[in-house]
Amino acid sequence: MSNPKPGSVPENKTGFTVAASPLNPVKLELGIILIIGFCLFFILSSVIDSQIMQIGVLSGFGCLSLFWIIYRVRKLMSELDG
Repeated sequence: MSNPKPGSVPENKTGFTVAASPLNPVKLELGIILIIGFCLFFILSSVIDSQIMQIGVLSGFGCLSLFWIIYRVRKLMSELDG
């Protein structure tokens, strides 16, 4: 294999780099929401006996999470545009 031409790969003295995404904070929040959701899923079975209530709580958490992520993405995109 031949080596790539100098300057064809983004590189600095410490190694390869990739430009940071403006949505990285939202990705982190999404990861936190997923971890909380999984924990909530496993905890609810021992806290709430009714399966309908468990589904209701998980659905409510999912809807709140959905609206939070949409809000954060729209806010970040509006800050980038203007």
